[in-house]
Amino acid sequence: MKIPKLIAASFMLILFLSSPLSASLQAQTKEPGARSMQPDSPAAYPKQSNYIINESRTPMYLPEVDGYVLLKADLHMHTIFSDGTIWPTTRVEEAFRDGLDIIAITDHLEFHYINEKKVNSADLNMEYKLAKNLADELGIMLIPGAEVTREVPAGHYNILFLEDANKLAGFINPQNRRDTNTLAATLKAAQDLGCFITWNHPSYKNPKGVAEWGYIHEQLYKAGLMNGIEIVNTNMYIPLVHKWAMEKNLTMMSNSDSHASLRYRQGQHRPSTIIFAKERTMASVKEALFAGRTVGYSSNYLYGKEEFTAPLFRNSIKSRVARANEKSILVELRNTSGIPYELEFMENEYFTPLSTGRNLVIYPNETIAISLIPRGKVVTNCKIAVKVKNIHVNAAEPLITFITTVN
Repeated sequence: MKIPKLIAASFMLILFLSSPLSASLQAQTKEPGARSMQPDSPAAYPKQSNYIINESRTPMYLPEVDGYVLLKADLHMHTIFSDGTIWPTTRVEEAFRDGLDIIAITDHLEFHYINEKKVNSADLNMEYKLAKNLADELGIMLIPGAEVTREVPAGHYNILFLEDANKLAGFINPQNRRDTNTLAATLKAAQDLGCFITWNHPSYKNPKGVAEWGYIHEQLYKAGLMNGIEIVNTNMYIPLVHKWAMEKNLTMMSNSDSHASLRYRQGQHRPSTIIFAKERTMASVKEALFAGRTVGYSSNYLYGKEEFTAPLFRNSIKSRVARANEKSILVELRNTSGIPYELEFMENEYFTPLSTGRNLVIYPNETIAISLIPRGKVVTNCKIAVKVKNIHVNAAEPLITFITTVN
């Protein structure tokens, strides 16, 4: 006798519902968000959010320095609103992953139109407006800014704290957007708006391939239309420009000037300006920039005045005397920062370093020990003289400072 089709179908359904495969599929249905394949696999748990806040970050840790909040900033970068390839919010996300505190999107005022068929470029503040909400959400200070672009030898200038870039649109010559005749007037208008003005990459497109301080730069400097200068741009450090900054008391800047996406090798960080601010506020950052309280970082080198680089280094290193007798003293050193330091220990009134341990590198979060020969009476609370080869206080001039020993 033939079994009716309905009875056969019911029988097959009962067999399926009692099978392991059915149980697995039911488990997926009961667990919202579980993976569609192999829900019992450990790889499916716990569920991870795909929001950027939960992603891995690579900040460069800095020590605390009395009286200041040390803030990491990249104040020169571009987006699709001029000659970059990146959307403004992507710049914010990159900065968050890199552990930056401050950024400025500085698209070229004169070339804001070049992607006008793709984006609304009529408003010169558009990139700032698009990035601001995400920057606030991720705790990143977004400084409004723009880049003024002129022919060599005049060069390019960043305008920071520019609340309305449209106010400078009238200084653009549509027949010659790189017209140097309007440069001084443009920068004077920015100065009147309370902006901070930086000469960017001084050697860029120079036919001699070097940085040159020309007549136009001297005139801008004397008129107070140049507050800072990039001693580092895109990981290129120019010692001569560092020397100019010291001689003319210009604020030292180090920026990525990135046009495409950013990614650096493990153990490296993007070029950035370390700002010694009194508070974590826009007003305090602006005050610090005008006061020249900055240190440039690039490729694990630091560039800046001794009054800022020395405490940054000394507060990075924690010391402990592990053993002391008349023959030698063993000192333990720990680097609490995210910057490696190339050290050359030097002789002073207290110690002579052993020749085998005179030159050492102490990497981030690393602890090393050094042996010193006491000169005379054994003293455990004193200063170890050291040259820090990857900190330059002027062109080709490494920092010479000390590490205080503690029992």
